[in-house]
Amino acid sequence: MALSWFPINLGYEERELLDHFMCMASSTLAIFEPDKNEFLGLLVRLALSDSSPSSMAVLQSALALSSFHRHGLQADVFRFKAHALRALIISCNHCIESPTVVQHIAASMILCHLEMLGMPNAVSLWFCHLNEARHLIDNAGLDSQNFQGEFSRLLDWVEYHMVMSRFSHRHWYINVEPIQGIGNFAPVEQGTCHSQKVQSVSHCSHEILRHFYIMFEMIRKPTDSLYHSDEYENSLRCLENRITNTVPPAPEGTTDITRGPSTAWAATIELFKLAGLIYLKRASRNFSRTSPQIDAMVERAYILLDDLETFNPAFPLLIIGCEARADEQRMRILEHIERAMKTSSLKSLHGLQNILQQIWVQDDLAVEYELDYLNRLDAVISSYQIMPNFV
Repeated sequence: MALSWFPINLGYEERELLDHFMCMASSTLAIFEPDKNEFLGLLVRLALSDSSPSSMAVLQSALALSSFHRHGLQADVFRFKAHALRALIISCNHCIESPTVVQHIAASMILCHLEMLGMPNAVSLWFCHLNEARHLIDNAGLDSQNFQGEFSRLLDWVEYHMVMSRFSHRHWYINVEPIQGIGNFAPVEQGTCHSQKVQSVSHCSHEILRHFYIMFEMIRKPTDSLYHSDEYENSLRCLENRITNTVPPAPEGTTDITRGPSTAWAATIELFKLAGLIYLKRASRNFSRTSPQIDAMVERAYILLDDLETFNPAFPLLIIGCEARADEQRMRILEHIERAMKTSSLKSLHGLQNILQQIWVQDDLAVEYELDYLNRLDAVISSYQIMPNFV
């Protein structure tokens, strides 16, 4: 529904773009929670709360994203983006306090998604905006009142992207050894956002995301001295049990209105769970051969995907798609991706098709032997100039 009243003066073009943002944002923003409409309402309130620079930063970043989604890469996109960045700079001249910090986080994440949609860049600016959002959270403190109540959703939004970026970073940047210690990113050229250290995922995040963060950090290469140690084996077994025992949320209430979203969210969590278990079994031991246990999990994933109208998260689709050997299985996963693309404008879905097709070509070229699981992912993902995202 279009807004009939605005607390700030907006021109006709800006009002149309804001209406468009409200209509399309839920399909463009990758949000890890069951009710995207409530989250969208939070973003709109942050954008229209007042005429302060921090509020204008959220509004201008939303207008930039809306303009790109509606008209493509036009001059207005760069104009709105520049206004958003300028507003953030002006706001930073003052002390960033509540609710200013949550507006800065929201603006950074919307700009992050704008870059994800395909803005022309030579570096991964989406990751830089994501790092900025996480830096603001770390400085404010997880126990701060800034992230109480509905504002905790901003924390979940950032940490979902942060966890998924660990997977991207692990397979994309493979030319240097990572900095020792959990929570550190592998270094690249001095001064880039990839060299910044980021704290681990918080206790406030969803259980499955906490397990994923640990998984992406703990998996070792066969050349690692601890690869064959009992400690590593025990850690893998413990993490596998934790992921296996993750219980999808039960539907809240019994009415028809609540049953649909709750059931879909439970299926989403289970798909993440299955993808995590498959990746853990494959990557932790660089295991590429067929496995009845993995085959059973893949079939279960297909059943869940068939039951859902659409499924947008790219990571589970990638891991499940990597298991497709026959043409029938490949067509099946491509149908699910194409169905998701009809209701979502997430750039990661378009890139996912290309990545899977490259992986399948590698599989087909491997005659009478199994490809190395990790090297296959590394080779395809690291072939991209800008680090791909799998949200």
